[in-house]
Amino acid sequence: MNICRISRSSTFKLCKKEITSQPLIFYRNTWIVKRKYTPPLSRLSAERPRVLKGKHFIYETIENTDDTPPPDLHLVLTTFVEGIGDVGDIISVMPEYARNDLLLPRKAVYATPENIEKYSIKKKSREERPKFSSIHAATIIRSLSKIVIPVFMNSENPWTITKSHLHIAFRKEGFFIPHDAIELPSSSVEGPDLAMEGRDFAVTVTINNTEKVPVRCRVFYIKKGMETAILSEEDYLEKNEPILAEQKELLQSMPMPEIVDDPSSSVSLIEKYRIKYIE
Repeated sequence: MNICRISRSSTFKLCKKEITSQPLIFYRNTWIVKRKYTPPLSRLSAERPRVLKGKHFIYETIENTDDTPPPDLHLVLTTFVEGIGDVGDIISVMPEYARNDLLLPRKAVYATPENIEKYSIKKKSREERPKFSSIHAATIIRSLSKIVIPVFMNSENPWTITKSHLHIAFRKEGFFIPHDAIELPSSSVEGPDLAMEGRDFAVTVTINNTEKVPVRCRVFYIKKGMETAILSEEDYLEKNEPILAEQKELLQSMPMPEIVDDPSSSVSLIEKYRIKYIE
């Protein structure tokens, strides 16, 4: 019989090591495996089952639930959520975003038959109108209110800015604005006037015949040999003098563009979080 004696100093070291070590974090996990070598079957008349060899305890991994992404959750929206949907809409969404941004703030509930019936009735019977004309209206308003639309004009021939000029300018910046949704300022903007280059004026854009948002436009002249030149960030980030004096207060109150370092912030929520709509 072997007896091991631990001194007081070694006991202290063991206790100290146990106290200062990092705590273990336990979580539930599942491994699905199969035997690499099929074990032999025992005879029905055998008194004891056959003893398995070491190779019969070698397993191959079929699936590890840590490597399998969790399935999307089905939710019912309980209120209007910008960029996603309105009350009563049934959506499928990534579980992390669903729990942190929809379930915890009580903007959505699980899509059980009871909740689907409850909020579909609420959507039909509510008296107040939605906050916006569509789920993307607020996002479009925020984008248009911070953008600077460059309007390129001729530096030699006389011109007056029309809706067609602005329609083309918006289209070059990635916005398709129909002519009837553009409202020109009360005073006309005419040129050419070299002192007008780099100065601002505002137009009003109507979204879905409901929301109106003022948009900052900036005049630039097309110079010979520089038709394909690209404007620098300094041409967009600072407030310039207004072309029309009556728009000075409006232009001063409008925000300016911001430099965005994270490219994912420009991606819609529907694409970013795999949101799908369920009928």
